[in-house]
Amino acid sequence: MRDARHGGRGRRPARVLPSAAVTAVAMALALTAALAVSVNVGLRGKGGPTPTPAHLPGADAYVIGRCTTRLDPDQASRNGNIAIAAKKLNGTLVQPGQEFSFNGIVGERSSDLGYGPARVIVDGRSEPGIAGGICQLSSTLYNAALLAGMEIVERRAHSRPVPYLPAGLDATVSYGAIDLRWANTSEASVTVRAQVSADNVSVWLEGRSPAPEIELFTEVVEVIPPRPAAPPDPTGRAKCPPLPGAGTVASIGAPGYRVRVWAETAVPEAGRRRRLVSEDLYEPVNAVAH
Repeated sequence: MRDARHGGRGRRPARVLPSAAVTAVAMALALTAALAVSVNVGLRGKGGPTPTPAHLPGADAYVIGRCTTRLDPDQASRNGNIAIAAKKLNGTLVQPGQEFSFNGIVGERSSDLGYGPARVIVDGRSEPGIAGGICQLSSTLYNAALLAGMEIVERRAHSRPVPYLPAGLDATVSYGAIDLRWANTSEASVTVRAQVSADNVSVWLEGRSPAPEIELFTEVVEVIPPRPAAPPDPTGRAKCPPLPGAGTVASIGAPGYRVRVWAETAVPEAGRRRRLVSEDLYEPVNAVAH
């Protein structure tokens, strides 16, 4: 995986996929769209969802990067976790040259601090946990930071694609283990803003002047099919009959993906410059039989 400091000179041709793999990609993209992604790509302009912040008295505030992802209103505990962390994130001031740490700002996530139970992704599978949903906030912030032109210092993708952003644009966090860090490479201070409503979470960065327009593009370059639960014996030998109830497929599995993310920046008098932001591998989830 490459971070934002490594660039690419152009788009490499995507791999030609068999029809079954193409179908899997289409289904995955349709699922992502159905579960709602709203990324405000390249949003630039004076002002923003809130008035000029207090730390910029008498100055103009510009929204230099913003991302919005949707929430499921029926997941109250998960959304409550996001709201707790967003409150800690909101208003964070990052000076020029300073490094931002998600774990450093949000801190530990535990039931003693008000976080509730919600599902989390562990080793490619969803399971119950405490403070589930925080990764949606860190992922939303990651996109805002990319669109604002910040330098990504540390970021890791989930083991599986998430429903609220296209594959390649997520950023998982785990207190004490996995962090999201970026550096303010601009010449002025930047303020992080976060807001949670009934059906979405928005994160945006405010600065003193407009930033270059940046657009993000994702490219699925490989689809990796899951292994079947009971592959045929390559020796051709007969197998013992299964025990009663055995051999039933408990999970059909899910394909894996290799995804690249590109950023295009508008450069005055030079057109647009493209660089490779990251390349992530989401391992397939193999089928499981009883």
